[in-house]
Amino acid sequence: MSIDTLQLRGRKQVAWLRAKPPDDARRALEEREFVVTTCTDEELRDGVYLAGLATVVFAQDPTKLYQVSRDLQAHSKRLLDYDCRIVVRPAETDKSSGTPLVAKVVAKLRLPTAGLNGDETILPPLPHVQVYQSGVPWSVIANFIADHRPGKAPNQSLRIQASAPLQPDCDLLLRRAFADCAEIHLVPLDGGRSGASVYRAYAELAGGELGRWPLPYFVKFGNREKIFAEYENYRARVDPYVPFHLGPHLIDTRCCLGADKGIIVGDYVDESESLRDCARDGRGAQAIACLFDRTLHGWYRDATKEPTAIAKLLSFPRSLPSARFAMAQKLGATRHLTELRQLFNRCHSQPTMWGPVHGDLHAANVRVRATDAIVIDFLSHRQAPLVYDAACLEASLLVDGFSDEDTADFETTRNWMNSLSTLYTSTPLDLAPSHTNPKYRCSWFYLCVRQVRLYARRMECGTDQYAAALAVALIQKACKDPRAPEPEALRRAAAFVFAEAVLDSTFGSKQSRSPNP
Repeated sequence: MSIDTLQLRGRKQVAWLRAKPPDDARRALEEREFVVTTCTDEELRDGVYLAGLATVVFAQDPTKLYQVSRDLQAHSKRLLDYDCRIVVRPAETDKSSGTPLVAKVVAKLRLPTAGLNGDETILPPLPHVQVYQSGVPWSVIANFIADHRPGKAPNQSLRIQASAPLQPDCDLLLRRAFADCAEIHLVPLDGGRSGASVYRAYAELAGGELGRWPLPYFVKFGNREKIFAEYENYRARVDPYVPFHLGPHLIDTRCCLGADKGIIVGDYVDESESLRDCARDGRGAQAIACLFDRTLHGWYRDATKEPTAIAKLLSFPRSLPSARFAMAQKLGATRHLTELRQLFNRCHSQPTMWGPVHGDLHAANVRVRATDAIVIDFLSHRQAPLVYDAACLEASLLVDGFSDEDTADFETTRNWMNSLSTLYTSTPLDLAPSHTNPKYRCSWFYLCVRQVRLYARRMECGTDQYAAALAVALIQKACKDPRAPEPEALRRAAAFVFAEAVLDSTFGSKQSRSPNP
């Protein structure tokens, strides 16, 4: 099913748990071609039974007020994971210290809920718990059930194969998303650190019209709220503005939500590689040009000049892992994070170009096919200074683009930093750095930085704005993943040193302190 609404004619059973359906409820539902029954706790634990169930009604018994609380705790999350609709009918006497028991239990279980206290102004996406007070006619409830039918039941015979362990709670969502398939094979994809799992999926259809093997998909699991937020970003902010061939597109009928988790499925960018791998091979400059000239142009062209300094528009990191800072000190860092924040706050240049940005434009979120740059992962899409996207990309290429061999130990890392130091110690920050000798291992990075900063120059409205944004992006890289293994940890510590160099040379006292590294 799609996350919002999809009209399907299956799953016609509406059941009351251990209670006889009222005559007016039965009549209203049967008029809409539903089968009305009474069910048991055992049936609500049976996957075969749930496969034909459209809705469960929990009618609170005035003589056993607390029973509905126990019933929701026992069954609600399983029902939502099966995409069953849940209707709760509180008793008029349901009051406990002024707060209804139903409200307490849905809050405790963190269930997506609508209709508490009769409020219909905020409706979470389906599936959710729908509360109807005693005065609401059954015809209204029956209309809701008829208008919002569940999607296909999970395909229990689907063969799921994966080249790495899957999250334990994603099984039902996969079986719902690929209910029309006989088999699906999942291959993990590298990506961000948002807590979501991303896979390339190869499906075998149970009855494909043109063949059993459609084109591959991407599949992303994660927290329900985050998955739905990204789903909405695709619909409202990606499809209308990113060229069709430069962004993946969701497949509504395979996107679905459960009680706590969600899944989105879309076209996989086949025959592509990450910008990180492309850049290492010296082919990144053309892809970066496409990224800023075409892929993201639909967002950037609507940017406006915000009469505020960039130091007030970007969030400066608040803490750095102590072990990471100790490592940065060994590589040449001399200032603490609070001192760097003070330097960052000296960026008073305004106005600032403000508009829609990707928000997490790291090198693995850009796929390259020939010279096309295809952007993925839109969870962090938001309004921000435009230069922040360019800064995030440069910081990512620095930390994620180089191999572990380049930063195998402290001595190797220092040599690597020396080869890049001119990029971060110039005053003002050079927005068109010179080319370097192509024989050097870091020459690919100079090419990419030159291209990124040429576009960053067009995004600036005043001096030093990119320097401030780049320092923030570098420090964010330094702060993340405190348990990263040492070759990567050394590059993250180096990012902190380079951020200090940028801030010190741009906003610090050059008479009293020489730039680092």
